[in-house]
Amino acid sequence: MCRVNWCNKEDRFYKNGNPEPLCSVHIQYKKYCRGAVGLPQIHKMYKVEKFVKGEGQCEKCGFDPIVNYPHLPTLGQTSMLDVDHIDSNKKHLMEHENPSNYQLLCKHCHREKSYLNGDSVRKDFR
Repeated sequence: MCRVNWCNKEDRFYKNGNPEPLCSVHIQYKKYCRGAVGLPQIHKMYKVEKFVKGEGQCEKCGFDPIVNYPHLPTLGQTSMLDVDHIDSNKKHLMEHENPSNYQLLCKHCHREKSYLNGDSVRKDFR
């Protein structure tokens, strides 16, 4: 079974006769974001899937790195967006089942949201 928890594909990708932890679809995502295949960073797979589907824009302001920076490689374009937990209190509850607690935000919108929610301020400075 594929390591991506919301993927139900049972086919496995084999490299040199050894099974990889991802299905034949998700193994291709390594070229977009190498860190996307690690379990502790499964949220990055959400970003890669959005890009592959043509939905790689900020979900708040609409910033599109593909349109604004067409000269950059995909890896450079994907680095301009962050995966944000919509509800940071559910951060560890929902993401392993499906990505419904994720949204794709540009760096500016992500920082603004974090600041307004108090996520970017140390607790002892409030």
